[in-house]
Amino acid sequence: MIICHPLKLIFIKTKKVGGTSFEIALSSLCDSTSIITPISPQDEALRQKIGCPGAQNYVAPVWTGLPGDADWRSPGNFYNHIPAPEAQAMIPQEIWSSYRKITIYRDPYDAAISCYFWESALRKDMSFHSFLEKYPTILKENTRIAPLEGPAKLDSYMRYESLAEEVAALEVPGLLELFQALGAKGTKRPKQGTSVEDIYRQFPGAADIVARECAEEINRFGYTSPLQSAA
Repeated sequence: MIICHPLKLIFIKTKKVGGTSFEIALSSLCDSTSIITPISPQDEALRQKIGCPGAQNYVAPVWTGLPGDADWRSPGNFYNHIPAPEAQAMIPQEIWSSYRKITIYRDPYDAAISCYFWESALRKDMSFHSFLEKYPTILKENTRIAPLEGPAKLDSYMRYESLAEEVAALEVPGLLELFQALGAKGTKRPKQGTSVEDIYRQFPGAADIVARECAEEINRFGYTSPLQSAA
């Protein structure tokens, strides 16, 4: 999660969407007063290696220069993947309402597969279908972090499937170039036999679980079932 004061931009970081590469690139444009939450030690090392500011000002920061000249301290700490409603409660209203608030979304059918392979401690010997049956709330994490409606609704929802184009559309000099040069997160997803079509053809019932749990984002962004696409 980043609050970049020079750009007047707030980035709410969802999961399994390429967010770390974007976050590192965005941190290169932050000043010493911007808020940057910690990421993994490996990714922090990468951020330091390329000369970007690291985690800073995320522990109950004090906000200065607000209307009325009254300083204000956030009632808590910012952290990686903090939900927008929680972040909103810790940001002065003047900042929240005037800054552009952005996030990234990904086709939930695809994201569910990446989540399955990433959560090795949870899935153990479970099949993909069994994993989703046992942990369906995992599929709702991104709508909890970055609500699509309500008081904490954001301004821009970038799409993982066309993220380079979405970043370019922000029209921030230098951001796209650095983002494209980064590959911060590794993947635990095997390269063979784990395409969206392969997985859901093997576990057709899993598509029904994703459709049920992720109906809001599927309807909002027009995602379609891989089984429908293969028909």
